[in-house]
Amino acid sequence: MIAALLLLAFAVAVSAVGRAALCHPWTLRTPRLAIIGWQALSTSVVTSMLLAAVALALPFLPLRFSLASVLGAHTITVVEHYETPLGSAPGVLGLLLVAVLAGMLMTTTARNFLRTRRVRRAQLDSLQLVGAAHPDGFTVIEHDVPVAYCLPGRSATVVLSSAAIALLDDRERDLVLGHERRHLRARHDLALAYSGALHRTFPWVPLFATAHREISVLLEMAADDSATTPADRRALARAIVALGTGIRPETALAASDTAAVARVRRLTSTAPDTSLRSRALAGAAVVFVLSAPVGLALAPAAEAAARDCCSVSELAPDQ
Repeated sequence: MIAALLLLAFAVAVSAVGRAALCHPWTLRTPRLAIIGWQALSTSVVTSMLLAAVALALPFLPLRFSLASVLGAHTITVVEHYETPLGSAPGVLGLLLVAVLAGMLMTTTARNFLRTRRVRRAQLDSLQLVGAAHPDGFTVIEHDVPVAYCLPGRSATVVLSSAAIALLDDRERDLVLGHERRHLRARHDLALAYSGALHRTFPWVPLFATAHREISVLLEMAADDSATTPADRRALARAIVALGTGIRPETALAASDTAAVARVRRLTSTAPDTSLRSRALAGAAVVFVLSAPVGLALAPAAEAAARDCCSVSELAPDQ
């Protein structure tokens, strides 16, 4: 039972500490690392909850035999380290709760996937009717409002309105196109789908709501960085301002309507941090956050294996 309690405590602690660490100005300098951090943090919390239920139920799961065999411990000793004073009831309740939550997550994800696919198909069908292919590899629509966005998926495309083309000079247009194409190449829509599924399924968990909101902004900043060189950042900022009155259709990723003010300030004042030190620290933090739940879940079993090993050594005859 200790393992389950430690896992639950870890989930609460890492959620609070991680949110505080990732809601910090340093993320503006390294948006890609911050995105990975939010994803790792969310995954760690989900994993901790799942492993807590498994730890409670381990004494009556077939997994106990495999775990004992892998660690070289006796099954009875392993079971003793995971037993609870209340017997099997906490384990059964834990598994039922996890099954319900997993079912909710899968249902929400499936519904959103089907709805997104249906909406995007309708949008692409509309573009075939009202859009015109541009020689530079994007779609142009006649519209009085400056619009620039991309539609991910199999038939991925970047869309610019005639008003946007009229507003932007050639360099600004190329930067906006580069921004949108970065979204498509990096499949940023999948990162949004993951954080969005957790947020919609568990709206009462503050971490998931914050992660989805922050990732939405950080993805735009990451695309800004990929589309620009240091000399081009002000030009992209001007393009974002010019497109500031634009709108985008549902399920699309747009260059101008997500945290536009923060992005313009960042492009004109903050240089990206690409140092090896930052990457190393972020990598170490991600490894810790993802591996700690597994370590906590296996700690009692490892202790059982060590105890069995010591017992066998004590019983061995002196040479």
